[in-house]
Amino acid sequence: MRKARLTLVVLTLARTAMGFQFESMGALSPLLVQNLGISYAAVGMLVGLYLLPGVVVALPVGLFAQGYGDKLVTCIGLCGMVAGGLLTAASESVAVLMAGRLISGAGAVAMNVLASKMVADQFQSGRRGTALGILVTGWPLGIALALVSLPRFAGAFSCSAAMFGTASLNLFALLLVLGCCPNAARGGAVRPRHRSFDLTGREFILSTTAGLLWTLYNFAFVAVLSFGPTFLVASGMKVESANAVVSATSWVAIPAAPLGAWLAQRTNCPSGMIMTCLLLASVAISCVAHWGGSWAWFVAIGLLFGPPGGLIMTLPTEVVAPQRGAVAMGVFFTCYYAGLGILPAVAGYLRDLSHSAASPLWFAVLLLLFATLSLIAFRVFQSRRRCIRAEG
Repeated sequence: MRKARLTLVVLTLARTAMGFQFESMGALSPLLVQNLGISYAAVGMLVGLYLLPGVVVALPVGLFAQGYGDKLVTCIGLCGMVAGGLLTAASESVAVLMAGRLISGAGAVAMNVLASKMVADQFQSGRRGTALGILVTGWPLGIALALVSLPRFAGAFSCSAAMFGTASLNLFALLLVLGCCPNAARGGAVRPRHRSFDLTGREFILSTTAGLLWTLYNFAFVAVLSFGPTFLVASGMKVESANAVVSATSWVAIPAAPLGAWLAQRTNCPSGMIMTCLLLASVAISCVAHWGGSWAWFVAIGLLFGPPGGLIMTLPTEVVAPQRGAVAMGVFFTCYYAGLGILPAVAGYLRDLSHSAASPLWFAVLLLLFATLSLIAFRVFQSRRRCIRAEG
């Protein structure tokens, strides 16, 4: 158990480094525009490039790890994050910045896919949700830390120095993984050079359904964080105040994730916890969109969004054997990265089409309802296959 907890701490720090590196472009955007003479549209493109590789990398990463081991692929991913960060720090043009973001983003995908599987393998099913709930807090924590620290650091030194700091943080995470994480998942040895897509049809459908749920849940949260400030500003609030109010959602969600997973473990009702939180979150966002926002509403939204994270991430591990877990996670995260590549544009289009600042928030409500249906579909299909197997 001590090794499992150490693995969890190390990989949570690695995910924190990933969130920190992802948000570096957004946190430093005013300085990048001023120093490099690029547009905010170009900055937005650089932000998106970090996630784009996931569409084509996530599944091959799972296949490769199936043959060569989770730790090796995780370390390769962290090496990519370090290399991309160094290239970004040394760049003086948009083209080199793009290359650095793509390299670091591809590495982040590899680390992210395998970190989830490694933690799931180290904990028994009763504690898995809580462990993954802790793991998922690394991403929003890294984003929040980048927003707070990088602009000040860059102001005192330079943008290049700040980006070099993100690479250094990833290097530190790499050294921790090398020194502290186990070489093979518990319960099975690595099968050298065996790289095949060996999920059954049932496992593929369930992994895809879980990935759809994860995508809808995550983007609903992103929509609140991304479009919430503009909604509050349109309602008459100052920009600084609007950002502060919406940021409460992220800060509150960080401790809520492991606490909610722990509560679900104690009550032995993870699906009930997920569904309750999704539905109540949709109600809270509806109230904000209809009546306007306040600190209390955004704190409530953060409290409701936190608990489902780790619980949803356990779903692929419930339906596949451990030796196929990396492939299942590859499918799971392919859905996630593909969805995050499409849904932001849809939300922005709805905002432009309707001329209403509340449109993205109503879109988030709709996505949460579809996420609830995805969970129901997952459980129904899972139970139906069990019944068929029992009758046979």
